[in-house]
Amino acid sequence: MIDDIENILFCGSFDGETDRLAKFANLKVYNSGVGFLDSVFNLQRYLSKNPSIKLITFLGSAGAYIHSQKKIGDLVYSNKFVYKDIAEVKNMVKVPSVINKHILSSFDSRFERILPRSKFKEGIINSTNYITLIDLDQEELFDSLFEVDLENMEAFPIAYVANRLSLPFIGFFYVTNFVGSKGSEDWNANWRYGSNVLQEEMLKLIM
Repeated sequence: MIDDIENILFCGSFDGETDRLAKFANLKVYNSGVGFLDSVFNLQRYLSKNPSIKLITFLGSAGAYIHSQKKIGDLVYSNKFVYKDIAEVKNMVKVPSVINKHILSSFDSRFERILPRSKFKEGIINSTNYITLIDLDQEELFDSLFEVDLENMEAFPIAYVANRLSLPFIGFFYVTNFVGSKGSEDWNANWRYGSNVLQEEMLKLIM
């Protein structure tokens, strides 16, 4: 059970990721939108109108990179986020070094105490403004994404806002697919069930 639950914001990208949490009147639930731009703008606007928020959590789906130890059906939490564009991995583009590519968000002590006893595994999340639909080879994965476990579209921008506002942030994910050519197809087949599982596990943690 989590104390002071009224100052925690539970974020998702769209209604399907938070609909079960939204049934509880004592929970602050907000959907910030899909992708980088909506996530940054909408979350910052929400927080400017709700200064009582002291912790941001995010619930979403994610694809696992094939070299990671994660598999479909896993529950993962993270406070470690990277922005590694797949075009950069393939040496097709250069992302200027002045752009922040790594975020280690501060950890809220309330979750820190209970997560070791939960079903959630720790992971590192790569966040891009799209879903990767190509298969990366082992050399590309080990050279550029060796320590990264999952891919999710919104984790980095939400972590970025939280970091800039000095708010703790934790992301929670259900692994719906492996990153690659079948990723979108598998996500479509698994996200609804996965969201139900993720939200139910979250409720067990906090209530």
